[in-house]
Amino acid sequence: QLAIEHDFHGDFNPSSYYPPGPVAQDFLNDTHLTAVLMGPLGGGKTTTCTFKRIMCGALAPIAWHPKDGKPTRMCRGIVLRDTFRQVEKTVLESWKQWFHKGYPGSTWEGGNDRPVTHTLRFMGIDGIRLEMITEFAGLNENSIETMMKGREYSFGWLNEVDTHAEGAIDDLEQRLGRYPSANILLTKREIAALEQQLGRTLYAPTDRMKMAIGDMNAPTIDNWTYETLVTDRKPDRAFFQQPSGMSEDAENLFNLDDGYYERIVNNQEEHFIRRMVHNKFGYSRAGKAVHPSFDHQRHVAASPIALKPDIDLHIGVDASTGGLSPAAMFGQNPAPGRIVFIDELFVDTGCGPARFGEALQRKMNEDYPNLPRNRLKLWFDPAAEHGADKEAGQLNAMEIIASYLNVPARIPGNGSNEISLRLGAVDAELRGYIEPNTSLLISPRCKLYIAGIAGQYRFKKKPNTASNEYEDMPEKKHPVSDIQDGGQYCIIGIRGNRVQAGITSGRQGQSGQQGWSSQRNGQSGWKSQGGFDPHKVGT
Repeated sequence: QLAIEHDFHGDFNPSSYYPPGPVAQDFLNDTHLTAVLMGPLGGGKTTTCTFKRIMCGALAPIAWHPKDGKPTRMCRGIVLRDTFRQVEKTVLESWKQWFHKGYPGSTWEGGNDRPVTHTLRFMGIDGIRLEMITEFAGLNENSIETMMKGREYSFGWLNEVDTHAEGAIDDLEQRLGRYPSANILLTKREIAALEQQLGRTLYAPTDRMKMAIGDMNAPTIDNWTYETLVTDRKPDRAFFQQPSGMSEDAENLFNLDDGYYERIVNNQEEHFIRRMVHNKFGYSRAGKAVHPSFDHQRHVAASPIALKPDIDLHIGVDASTGGLSPAAMFGQNPAPGRIVFIDELFVDTGCGPARFGEALQRKMNEDYPNLPRNRLKLWFDPAAEHGADKEAGQLNAMEIIASYLNVPARIPGNGSNEISLRLGAVDAELRGYIEPNTSLLISPRCKLYIAGIAGQYRFKKKPNTASNEYEDMPEKKHPVSDIQDGGQYCIIGIRGNRVQAGITSGRQGQSGQQGWSSQRNGQSGWKSQGGFDPHKVGT
């Protein structure tokens, strides 16, 4: 009360704080609805979030303060953790290093196992006061919705966001943008009058602020944050991933002891080092990733990859699981050393080859109508050749699917379905087939494929053993394994292996038809053409 009456405020100099590095600085300056910073141990995440909270206050709208009627930027925020005891041990200790209980112009309420409210008051460089109310609380058994019900906030911070329940970001976003009361915000006319009085232009939004942030160490791939922030991130959310602590671009090293990360590497297990030092999403302890060299930042494109209609489109199809779980990956080879995956297709577990063929045909019509038919190459799992009674005129899964596009069905890898060949082909592309900077590049459209190669496609740990022993074959888990198999056949097909079966399941009279749709013309089935294949290619 005295601070307000006598206009006391802190004399904070923002130039005394240096962001840990470029990634943290980008996070600090970001203005998305929600921004999350993921970094290694010692990366400076908590302090960066502390100053993100200060920046939020500096961007708040101007209101007539209800206690003294003076124009003030008003921002109320809440910092949440699972329990308040965790808040006190971690984020609150970091906060007090910069803004202690007796900070000039501030008031401190609570503590000793009770939620804390710290109100900071500064004079802005534009001559407008700032009042930032920050509450520190633990959820305990409450949900965010219950915890914040009936309370007004403009800012929220989920400390160690990966430890919160799934949906925490959604719940937090929905409770923000409610402070201060709309009826005390300055109108455009009042802002103009204030600018004239001060003789300067003010940053003065007329809407209430709504901003959420989060920080975390890299969790395992099966944590909900991976899908929410990486593979299926909404446009109004931003995700920032700091470099590895062992990288030449490592951040916050100037605040750490020499050899900080080297000591961790020398004394910890690989799964801990991957997450806490290299800052990569870890793998579930119940399994071992098939492709540990996958790096989301390196192998996933920043935006969807467009089809190049002047080069071949290769589609790798896995259709062998009883014909009831087909999946496909769409790839191109735009440069000698680089393969790109531009799309994927999975309909549903239990989908038969005819239904999948229809879905594939529809996708070609809708998404790739301008691709010349002779530019399409279909590569199939060798096992898809089997399962049909030829004497009875039945078609196998490969023939049925290929018939819907009226193009030859091809089998890569000299007809071999050897798992080491297939996995080795993918690993070679992840490393870079010719040069390191020509590694496999995946479009963000391929969400299932990315989730799989990032860790859901795994060698399952052997049961009843305390040691880290894993099965020899990747776990058969639909649709994860199906979409990975499709990618393997696509890569081997692109790399020039011989076609072992050229089965032109074409529909009679349709060879000159444009587009990807065709009709059966009253035919009850489609004939496969064996023998010489004019589409056969050499290595």
